[in-house]
Amino acid sequence: MRFTLFQPFAHFLRPYRGYIALGLSLLFITLAISLMIPKLMQWGIEAVEAALVASDSLEAGLAETKGELALYAGIIAGLSLLNWLLSIGMRYYLTLVSRKVERDIRSAYVNHLLRLPLSYFQERRVGDLMARATNDVEAIQRFLHHAFRMSLTGVLTFILTLLLMCLIDWQLAVLSLLPMPVMVVMTRWVGQKVRSGYRKVQEQFAEMVAHIQENLSGMRVVKAYALEEDEMASFSLLNEEYVEHNRRLVKIRALFFPFTFLLNGASMLVILWLGGLRVMDGAMTLGAFVAFNAYLIRMGRPMMLLGRIVDEYQRAVASMGRIQSVIDAEPQSLGGANGLDVRGEIELRAVSFSYDERSALDNITLRVPAGSSLAIVGRVGSGKTTLTRFIPRLIEACSGDLLIDGRPLRDIPLGDLRAAIGYVPQETFLFSDTLRENVKLGLTGCDENAVREAIEIAQLAQDVADFSQGLDTIVGERGVTLSGGQKQRTALARAVIRKPKIMILDDALAAVDTHTEEEILKRLRGVMAGRTTLIIAHRISTVRDADQIAVLDEGRLVELGTHEQLIGRNGLYADMCRRQDLSSELEEL
Repeated sequence: MRFTLFQPFAHFLRPYRGYIALGLSLLFITLAISLMIPKLMQWGIEAVEAALVASDSLEAGLAETKGELALYAGIIAGLSLLNWLLSIGMRYYLTLVSRKVERDIRSAYVNHLLRLPLSYFQERRVGDLMARATNDVEAIQRFLHHAFRMSLTGVLTFILTLLLMCLIDWQLAVLSLLPMPVMVVMTRWVGQKVRSGYRKVQEQFAEMVAHIQENLSGMRVVKAYALEEDEMASFSLLNEEYVEHNRRLVKIRALFFPFTFLLNGASMLVILWLGGLRVMDGAMTLGAFVAFNAYLIRMGRPMMLLGRIVDEYQRAVASMGRIQSVIDAEPQSLGGANGLDVRGEIELRAVSFSYDERSALDNITLRVPAGSSLAIVGRVGSGKTTLTRFIPRLIEACSGDLLIDGRPLRDIPLGDLRAAIGYVPQETFLFSDTLRENVKLGLTGCDENAVREAIEIAQLAQDVADFSQGLDTIVGERGVTLSGGQKQRTALARAVIRKPKIMILDDALAAVDTHTEEEILKRLRGVMAGRTTLIIAHRISTVRDADQIAVLDEGRLVELGTHEQLIGRNGLYADMCRRQDLSSELEEL
C-alpha cells in the first residue's frame, strides 16, 4: 500500500494485501459494469431513433425495435444483478480488512501499554489512555471501512467517466472540469481545519472519560463529602466544551458539503444547457446526450465522496497520531524468564532518587544478606515505599547502584527478577474475578492445596469459610466486596503462593488488627525462613524480630541495626517505640 492516503496505516494494512487486492478487483469490476449501463442506454435509444427515422409510423418503428430493446433491457438487468452479487463480495472483504486492522491496532496499543514502565502511567490519566483504545481506534476503523470503496470508487469513477464523456463530446467533458480547481483548494483548507479540530475533540473526549473514571473509582469519597453537585457541574462544563469543539467541526462540514453540491449543480446546469443546444443543432444525438448526462451525474458522486473521505481521513490521522504517540514511548524490556537462580542478596550503593526535582531518597547504602529480613521504618514521606520499589524495578534510581546477588539489577532479565519476587503493595488491587483467581493471579498448574496453604498463612481461611461460595466468591471490581483487611490478606496470599526468593511487604498488615497481625507473623516466619524479606511497617510489633531495622528520615538512612541495638542508641527509633508504647497505654485506660 503505497498510496499516500493509507500511508499512516500501511504497517497494519500490509498483512491483508491479499484481501485488499481481492476486494479492489471486485470493486473495479463493479465500477466497469456500472459504467457500461449508460452506454447500453445510449445504444438502445439510438436504435429506437434509427428505427423511427427509417419507418413510416411510430407504431412500426417501435415494433421493429421491440426485440432489440428487450435485449438491451435484459442485458442491463443481468449486469445489475451481477453487480449486486459482486458488490456483496467487495464489501465483505474490504470491511473485513477494516475490522482486522482495528483489532491489530488495539492489540498493539494495549500490548505496548503493558510493557511501559510504571512512571509512564504516573504522568498520564487513565481516562485518556482508555479513550485512545476505544474512540480513537474506532475512528480509524470507520475511515478504513469507507476508505477503499470511497477513495478508489471516486478516483476510478472520475477517470473512467471522464474518458467516456470525452468519447461522446470532449468539449463538454472539459467544461465539466471547471469546478475542480475550486474543489482542490477547498478540500485542502477543510483538511487542515478538520485534523486540528478533531484532535481537540478527541482530547476533550479523553478529559470527559477521565473525569467519569475518577468519579466511579472515587464514588465513596464523592458520597462521603456530598460532592455530587460539584462533580455534576464539573462534568457539565467538560461536556459543554466537548460540544463546542464539535460545533466548530460541524460549521466546517456544514459549509463544505453543501458547497460541493452547489458546484456540482452549477456544472450540471451549464452542461444541460449547452448539451441541449447541441442536440437541437444536430451535433449530438439524443441517446448520446442522455448517456453524457448519466455520466455527468456519476461524475458528481466523486466530488461528494471526496468531501466525506477528507473528513474521515483527517479524523483517522489525528486518532492514529494519538495512538502512535503511546506506541512510540520507550517500553521497559521485560526480557524472558530464563530460569536464572536468584538467591536474594540485595545491596544498595549510594542510591538516590527524586520526584520532579524533589529528593525522595538521598545516598542510601545498605546490604541485606540472602535469606535475612530487613524492616524499614520511618515517618510518613520518609521514602520507605520508594526504596522497596527499586527491587522489582517499578522505578529506576536516579544515581547509585543496586545489586542482586552481586549483579547489577539492570543485568538481570526482568522476567527472572520479578518471578523471584513476591510483592504486597501498600495499596492493594484485586481484579473483578474469583478469590481463587486473585490468589493464583497468572500462576498455571497451581493446585488447590497450594491455594489453601497460602490463605491459611495469610489468616484468610476463616473468612473464606464464611463466604457462601468460598474461593469461588467474586470479589467485585477492585475487591469492593471485601474489607480492607481481607483485601490485604488476599494480596499477602498472592505473594506467599509464589514461594519467592525475595518478599516485599509494604505496610501489608496495616489494615488488620493486632491479634490477626500476630497470627500472620507466626505463620510468615516459616515462609520467611531462607527468603530475603523486606518489611515496611509503622507498628514496632511488626518489625522488632527482623534481622536488621533501617530507619529513614527525610529520605536519608539515619539508623541501622537490630531492635535492641536501636533502642540502646536512644535515637529516632527509640523515640518511635516510646510513642507507640504511650499510645497503647492510653488506649487501655
